[in-house]
Amino acid sequence: MATRTYNHERWSDDDDRLLRSMSETGKSLTLMIVKLKRPIASIRSRAIELGINLPGTRIGLRRKHQSTLGR
Repeated sequence: MATRTYNHERWSDDDDRLLRSMSETGKSLTLMIVKLKRPIASIRSRAIELGINLPGTRIGLRRKHQSTLGR
């Protein structure tokens, strides 16, 4: 089993700038995980704290919502 190489340190100003920059340019969440070396939950939480919209984070919600409308 492969080991994860996540960085569990506090978010630095550079990390925040990189997250904001990648979000503004429409980079994928997968790329953000690789570049920041953090789990998706950590990235999403930080984005919420900073008021940053992440691309692709609503994927799956629409499909789930539509499937419950037919019931």
